[in-house]
Amino acid sequence: MDCRNKRAIVRAERTKANGGSHTKKEWGTLLSESPACAVCGRKWSEVPPRPDPRYMNTWTKGHKVPIFHGGTDAISNIQAECYECNFKKNAGKLTKSEREIVARNQDRFSRAFCFVLESGREIYPVKMKRRETGNIAFRVSPGGTGGNTVKVSEEVDEPTMIHKVLKEGFAVRCSSLDGEVNGLYKAGHRSVREVRRLA
Repeated sequence: MDCRNKRAIVRAERTKANGGSHTKKEWGTLLSESPACAVCGRKWSEVPPRPDPRYMNTWTKGHKVPIFHGGTDAISNIQAECYECNFKKNAGKLTKSEREIVARNQDRFSRAFCFVLESGREIYPVKMKRRETGNIAFRVSPGGTGGNTVKVSEEVDEPTMIHKVLKEGFAVRCSSLDGEVNGLYKAGHRSVREVRRLA
């Protein structure tokens, strides 16, 4: 086995461990909405042809937060990049914003399951910080009218959260990994298409 195959195997294992996934359709939609490289801003027609004639396209699939640094394969962490920008990248030092995203992913998000919305976005149970006490925990509630208030919600650890949400039908505070989508969600409600077990 040559070193390229070994690297591919290691990367595949790391990607799986980090969690997240996206469909071919989601990538196609993202690409159709990306007329230029997300890194350098050049239009695809402005990027020189790839040296290897086997590859016809100048665009590639890139990760905003590298897989090496804990980035997931969710569509929210994917962007269209030209091959030159993508191939120049390495897993060197993270920017401050990237460090914050990775820390948030590792410390706050549950990797046990995610809700897949009708839009295809993946949202994960996320620990919330209570201002009054500073306590950080998963916040679950029965849902419904007034279900998002502190008064009716419970602050719980991950095993308890998993049981209440998946077995008892509770709602839980969730967020996409990029923070763009967040709110109180439960299985079968609020545009939730499916529950995807990850662990």
